[in-house]
Amino acid sequence: EVVSELSTILTSGRLSSESKEFIKKAYSKRFVNKTEDLGGSDGAMRVAAQLVVASPEFATTNIVKTTGSVRKQPKSPEPLGVAYKAIVNVLFAGGADSYNMLVPHTCGANQKDMYTEEYLEIRGGIAIEKDDLHKLDGPITNQACETFGVHPELGSLKELFNAGDLLFFANAGDLTKPTDKENYMDDTVSQLFAHNFMVESAQRIDPLKAKDGTGVLGRMRDALARKGLNVGAFSIDINAISLVGEATPLTISKKGIIQFNDAATSKGMDSTISLLNGETKVDSGVFAEFYSDVVMKSLSQNQQLYEALRGLDTTTKFPNSHLGKQLGMVAKVIKSRNKRKADADLFFVSTGGWDSHSQMLNNHKNLFANVDASFKAFASEMKKIKAWDSVTLIQTSDFARTLTPNGNGGSDHAWGGHYIMMGGSVKGRQIVGSYPASIKEGSPLNIGRGRILPTTPWEAMFLTLAEWVGVVDEAEFDYICPNRGNFPDSSFFVAADLLEIST
Repeated sequence: EVVSELSTILTSGRLSSESKEFIKKAYSKRFVNKTEDLGGSDGAMRVAAQLVVASPEFATTNIVKTTGSVRKQPKSPEPLGVAYKAIVNVLFAGGADSYNMLVPHTCGANQKDMYTEEYLEIRGGIAIEKDDLHKLDGPITNQACETFGVHPELGSLKELFNAGDLLFFANAGDLTKPTDKENYMDDTVSQLFAHNFMVESAQRIDPLKAKDGTGVLGRMRDALARKGLNVGAFSIDINAISLVGEATPLTISKKGIIQFNDAATSKGMDSTISLLNGETKVDSGVFAEFYSDVVMKSLSQNQQLYEALRGLDTTTKFPNSHLGKQLGMVAKVIKSRNKRKADADLFFVSTGGWDSHSQMLNNHKNLFANVDASFKAFASEMKKIKAWDSVTLIQTSDFARTLTPNGNGGSDHAWGGHYIMMGGSVKGRQIVGSYPASIKEGSPLNIGRGRILPTTPWEAMFLTLAEWVGVVDEAEFDYICPNRGNFPDSSFFVAADLLEIST
């Protein structure tokens, strides 16, 4: 009677006779077990209620007809034996002011003084003093200035650049097709300068929505999976559209994986949940079937990852910040690559606070210090576990910010910006793309208030990564970046110029 009443209250009486029997057995076993806390009728009632809530009849309005067998879970593909690769996408959420991250420093004898004549003049009260910049090794021969500097808090990134493990993408961003300041409004379909649109655009990289509902890393995973690779996809502490493709990515906490139902009300409870969500007959409800399939796959993946990560820790001390903890968790998952039999992994990490409409210099001091310490710790850990050559970290943001300051000591939403790529396979000590030859008002790329029109599309950055991680077919490159046909070949990079490409 208890189970029937719960069925009426919680499922409008939809609970099948088979499900009722599974729950009755658990109820009776818990009722007579006096060795567990909260025995008798109270404990038995709790177990029964929890099991009803775990049933597909509770979650859907379908009638369920089970076979009485547990649901078989697909086995992960065996690794192909290829060299492991991992891509880590770190998003600076809010729109990072990257013109104070990468700054013209000392220009050649035949070049104008970009720092004094343009940067210092347009940035005004939010400019960084030249003597405070960390000067990068040069000369940089392909840009408008021979030597650049990075923010005063990015000393470790300077060392990675000088060591040849880090490069910068100059003036990149969301583009529908090549354009200019007279035509960009007509040529661009994205809703520029708006956080909610642009933060998704930087993850989708599909402005014309040819593969709507998916993200660039998710499509990259699909392409690798079609080659037979066992590819993991993990976002840390956030549901990321970037990782969405044909397979479901995993979202895990920066604190780690918690085993499902680790404080179960009764022994054998998990087995009963498996039976409640077990195999169904052909005339069982389709929504309930879908629900149970997703639930059991998720529980299986959770258990596999829990087992793989159990007991693992980093030997490097990561900062006790949101970004530091996220990258620490990424490092642990990479460390478990052999246990998981992974050929490749794709990660998405997001760190906020970059919407610097006021007090930008003070805010940047803290933000970049955290980035520098977190990226340094991540690089150190990857080297210690001998994965540095196998991992490439790419940093992106919604957009850059206005070069012209506002009245609050900050800057506002803009467009093209500069971004980081680092790793043991990166051919660093270079700035690729085109740093604007002029950033002052009235210059060809300044569309107003120091909003710079990007000249490198997101596609150029991610297609380079796709080739590095193992994609080779032209059709797959079109799948990963459906909009690449809108750009001439000159808009893209030769991947081998930026990364060590293994064959």
